[in-house]
Amino acid sequence: MCCCAALAPAGAFLEVPLDEQLAAIDVNVRGPLALAHRMGRRLAARGRGGIVLLSSLTAFQGSPFVATYGASKAFLLALAEGLWFELGPRGVDVLAVCAGATRTPGYLRRGRSAPGELEPDRVAAEALARLAHGPSMIPGRVNRLASQLMRRALPRRAAIRIMAGQTRPPTLPPPPAQTRKR
Repeated sequence: MCCCAALAPAGAFLEVPLDEQLAAIDVNVRGPLALAHRMGRRLAARGRGGIVLLSSLTAFQGSPFVATYGASKAFLLALAEGLWFELGPRGVDVLAVCAGATRTPGYLRRGRSAPGELEPDRVAAEALARLAHGPSMIPGRVNRLASQLMRRALPRRAAIRIMAGQTRPPTLPPPPAQTRKR
C-alpha cells in the first residue's frame, strides 16, 4: 500500500483559512492513518506486504508558510517509524519516504523550482528499492545531503530560516528583522 496524496495550503499561517488547514489534516494525517490501520491489519494477517507513507523533508524542522503541511508530514514520519517496528515481525515492511521537491502537478502549479527536484517516477523507484530497509529514506542525493546539513550542521533556527526561504510564497514580502517583545 502506498499513501501519497497530500494537501499543502501555503501562506502565512494566520492568513490561511482554518478550514483549509483542517482539510490538510484530513488528507495528510487521517487518511493515511485509516489506510495504514485497515491495510496493515490485512497485510499482517497475510504475513507479508508493505506500507509506504509519503512524508517530506519538511518533517524534520518547522516549515514556515507550510507549517500545517510540515507538521502533518512529521506525523507520517513518526507513524511509519513506529509501524516499521511493530509490523516488521509480522512480515510487513513499512517505509516513510521523506521526499523533497517532486515535480507533481501540484508542485508545478506553484511555478517555483528548488534544488534537488525529482521526477515522481524516480521517487517511487527509490522508495520501492528501499522498502525492505525502512523505517525511512530520503530520495535523491542532493536531498540527502541537504537534509544532513540542515539537521546536523546547522542550528535548528537557521534550518527553519532556510526553509522559510524555500517555502515563502512569492506574493509575501520578506519578514522584518527579528525583534521580539518579551
